[in-house]
Amino acid sequence: MPTNLNDCQCTGFWNLNCTADECAKGHSVMKKVATRRCIVLVLLLVLCMVRQRINAQTVPDSSANAGSSTNSNSAGVFDPVGAADSLDWLFPVDKLNRSLPSWFHIGGEYRGRIEGPTGIGFTSTNDLYYLDRLRVNLTIRPKEWLAFSGEVQDARIFFNHHIPNANPYEDRWTLWQAYPQVGSSETGWVDALAGREVLRFGDERVIGPSEWTNVGRTFNVARIDLHHPGYRVSVFASSVVPGDNSDLHNALPGNNLYGVYGSFQNIVPKADFEPYAFWRVAPKSSELPETLNRGHLDEITIGLHWKGDLPAAFDYDTEFDGQTGSLGASSIAAWAGYVGVGKTFRKAAASPRVFLEGNYASGTKNPNGHDWNTFDEIYPSNHDKYGFADQVGRRNLVQFRTGVEEEPTKRWKLKQQFEGFWLATSDDNFYASSGAISVAAHPGASRHIGNEFDMVAEYELNKGLNFGFGYARVFAGQFLKTTTPSHDYSYPYAYFEYNLSKSGFHLPITPNRPN
Repeated sequence: MPTNLNDCQCTGFWNLNCTADECAKGHSVMKKVATRRCIVLVLLLVLCMVRQRINAQTVPDSSANAGSSTNSNSAGVFDPVGAADSLDWLFPVDKLNRSLPSWFHIGGEYRGRIEGPTGIGFTSTNDLYYLDRLRVNLTIRPKEWLAFSGEVQDARIFFNHHIPNANPYEDRWTLWQAYPQVGSSETGWVDALAGREVLRFGDERVIGPSEWTNVGRTFNVARIDLHHPGYRVSVFASSVVPGDNSDLHNALPGNNLYGVYGSFQNIVPKADFEPYAFWRVAPKSSELPETLNRGHLDEITIGLHWKGDLPAAFDYDTEFDGQTGSLGASSIAAWAGYVGVGKTFRKAAASPRVFLEGNYASGTKNPNGHDWNTFDEIYPSNHDKYGFADQVGRRNLVQFRTGVEEEPTKRWKLKQQFEGFWLATSDDNFYASSGAISVAAHPGASRHIGNEFDMVAEYELNKGLNFGFGYARVFAGQFLKTTTPSHDYSYPYAYFEYNLSKSGFHLPITPNRPN
């Protein structure tokens, strides 16, 4: 029996490994911690709004003495741009950095998000909880060509009844990044680093940190980047760091990813051309859903990501991957790809961008045969690309989506989209966003998984503070109606992000275009 909160491994408000009193006491402490954090942040927000209103109304009007009634009336008009600029007092770390030596930098971010999913697992299960994530980082650059970086992360979930206190919702006080870097990624021809680092390449459909999840993803990595204006080539060897209860989170032995990723600008006019190759090896393990306990994985992925602008405000984005190798006794022959086009109406109100996209990821038609055709999504950031509800993975999948993005003001961003999902083959499983099996295969069942509607709005006050809210709903298709209790899945949420050093955010509306 656990004797304190750190030993308590409760996954809700009750666990057979803990007594009722211990669970209640542990969750009472967690509630108090979350409540105090929320109170402090709400007070900061209220003070922020009061102060910006006072500043906006007390700024002296230089033309007031001239007797201009127009200028006198406008003296008290709220100026959101000026108000945002007046909030520097809310970012003491940014102010501290300006007073510190240029070779020493402190940063970090805090994100809070309320989620209220219903229909969890397409059943009648509902929940309501608060996700809390804090990151604090430090960079020391004694020389232009030498830097030492470190970052810790604390991710937690509060007030949950059914969602577990485990990855990807909770992972307390972990080493998120730590590495020395020789050379500069901004200047010169080459830089190298080794240690723990977040990896993100291209559109993050193959390798990314999965930022929307509360815990995210990081790697133990050795990496060399060759770069010059117009191109960058990264060569790396890495092991993904699993979320667990240890302090340093040791990688699973033998689970390694090696790769070369190139990015070339203007080989094709107004376009990014990104060829890459990855070699992945992994042992047979119940901890790895991609191996499905079929045996040792030895897999080569060759791909190309290509996106750019076209005349008349059109744009395009496409990526194709082929995989070969072996999984246990099976030979791998899998592929995936997507094609997207968009059109921005720059003269219309809110400059809407309308887009249309089609996705395909192969599945295995004969699981008992010699060929394995299920695409391995590797380590993607799937949020948004396959819906904001995050119920669908890039394996055995046919998807189309269409939607519109708007920017009604400089600070507001909106997005609405609709998706349809089908199994590539009903002889293979329906896979979750994580790549694990969500619903086992039902040969002969309908391939239509369902449809999804998403909408999200975000307000960016400045590079240090933004707010957002959204709603996603998955409407169960015939496959889910046949294989599950067939409840629709709904996902309402609201969030805010606070960046300690005002260095910007990875926005969920355009998740792969950081500020």
